[in-house]
Amino acid sequence: MSEADGSAGLRRLVLSTAPEDLGLTAETDPDRVYGVLMETGYDAAVVTVVSLIDGSTSLYVSTGGGTIGAGEHEPVAEATRAFVAMAQVFVGQTEPATRFDLPDLGRVRFQLLTVGGGRTAEADENDLGFGRHALSPLFHAGQEVIAEIRLLSEQQPS
Repeated sequence: MSEADGSAGLRRLVLSTAPEDLGLTAETDPDRVYGVLMETGYDAAVVTVVSLIDGSTSLYVSTGGGTIGAGEHEPVAEATRAFVAMAQVFVGQTEPATRFDLPDLGRVRFQLLTVGGGRTAEADENDLGFGRHALSPLFHAGQEVIAEIRLLSEQQPS
C-alpha cells in the first residue's frame, strides 16, 4: 500500500466516524457538528486538515504523508476544538452531502460531520484568505489548526 492509499484510507475512516464514536447520542441536535475537514486543492496534492470535537487532529496529504495524532498536544487540541466550534456557527451555510469529493485547484472544501449527516461548502482559497467570503472566519480557524501543527513539528527533534 502506498502512502497516498494510506492517506485516502484515513480520510475515508474519518468521514465514516459516527457521532456515537465521540459520545454523541441520537437525542443530540441533528445540526451538532462533531468534526470538520478543511481540504485545499494545490498543484501537486490536496491537503486535508481533520478536526474532531474531542480534540483529535490530523493533517493528510493526498500524495501521502501528513501528521496523525497532533491533537494529543494541548495547543493543537485547543485550536481544533475552536475550529469545530466555529464550524457549528456556519453549519447553516453548508449543504447536505452524501459524497465528499476533493476540491479543485485553488479551492477549499469544508466537510462537516454532523449528527444528522454530512454537510459541505466550498469557496475560492483567495476569497477565504482575504476575507471576501462569508466562510472566511471558518477558514482562518482552520489555518490556526495548521499553524499549531507546524509549531509542533518544528519542536520535534529531527
